[in-house]
Amino acid sequence: MPLRNDILKYFIDLYYDGDLQKVSHNTGYTIPQLQAWLEGRVEPQHDTVEYIIHSIFTPEFKVIVEYGKFDSSEPILTQLKTLLAGHEDHPGLYAFYDSMGNLVYVGKATRLLDEVYAAIRRDIHIPFPRGISNVPEKRYEIISYISAYDVGTSDWIDYPKHVESLILRISKPLLNKNIGTLEKAFQVPEK
Repeated sequence: MPLRNDILKYFIDLYYDGDLQKVSHNTGYTIPQLQAWLEGRVEPQHDTVEYIIHSIFTPEFKVIVEYGKFDSSEPILTQLKTLLAGHEDHPGLYAFYDSMGNLVYVGKATRLLDEVYAAIRRDIHIPFPRGISNVPEKRYEIISYISAYDVGTSDWIDYPKHVESLILRISKPLLNKNIGTLEKAFQVPEK
């Protein structure tokens, strides 16, 4: 069997437990194509092997909710459970927007429900102009929309942290106190 077939088989067995349905779903290749490569009937192209390896190691962004409506007069936890349905215990990124859709806060979570709930209930630390009456004290008072994303994970780098830092550096939301840190790309993991 040619080397590329062996490499492909190794990665599919190791990272997908040999489940061709998962490989097909994640890469777009058909199960008959995958079977032909694994059985050695057809040799996969070099780019095909690289693409499948890339699909394994490069986290993919998945939308959990985008601009989900949030009403500060309704119970917070109930709304968050509805917005994050099925992803409450997952890691990810989340964003808070005001009534005009302006990004006001970005956060990274190891457990979305717990951390979004804690973040939305924090005090507002920015000053408001003197003429503003009824100055909001808590974040949930100015939040109208919430977005949440599964950004994947990696064994070698805190990928969600770097995505959050990049977003913070670009958008500079008002309620974020710091802009995060980015590490140099292509650092070799310590042995």
